[in-house]
Amino acid sequence: MKAKPLRRLFIGFLLMAVVSTLSVATPAHCGKCNIHLLTGSEYFYALRDAIDGAKHSIFLAIYLFKTDNHPTNRATGILNALLKAAKRGVETTVIMERSDDPESFINVENEKTGRRLLRAGARVYWDRPDRKLHIKAVVIDHHLIFLGSHNLTHSAMKYNQEMSLMLNDDRIASEIINKISRFPKTPFKRQP
Repeated sequence: MKAKPLRRLFIGFLLMAVVSTLSVATPAHCGKCNIHLLTGSEYFYALRDAIDGAKHSIFLAIYLFKTDNHPTNRATGILNALLKAAKRGVETTVIMERSDDPESFINVENEKTGRRLLRAGARVYWDRPDRKLHIKAVVIDHHLIFLGSHNLTHSAMKYNQEMSLMLNDDRIASEIINKISRFPKTPFKRQP
């Protein structure tokens, strides 16, 4: 009987600690930005439309970008939008995860996608193999940000329970680009 009140007390203290840590560690500086929560398919349509509308730049850091040749594959739809953007002169930069195992599923899928992006004129980079790039971030034209749990896979954009935010904020966009750009990385080349 005494275990339940103690457990509730412990959970309460733990919750307070997490909330207070988040409020200190994650200051909100979003002034007049618009923030939209994107779940399920909403992410795919919003991101694809934003890439199609990009004028100057697209900056993308992603853990997994898995495409295929099926015409309804949503990750392939994002890839096609990126290829078109790069070909129309939009500066397109993509940083992808690379593990130290050249035959890992992540490496194989990211390499297939990276080769296509490189051929279209995008700047493509591998993250360091000794660190895990688990970020899922896109910044378009230095102000429109997509940040959340969505990998660029068909499953993430159609079936999985995922949540991401879309927001407009020049300062936060610059911070994201600057921080990720400082990560050690190597120019994309085919795995040995």
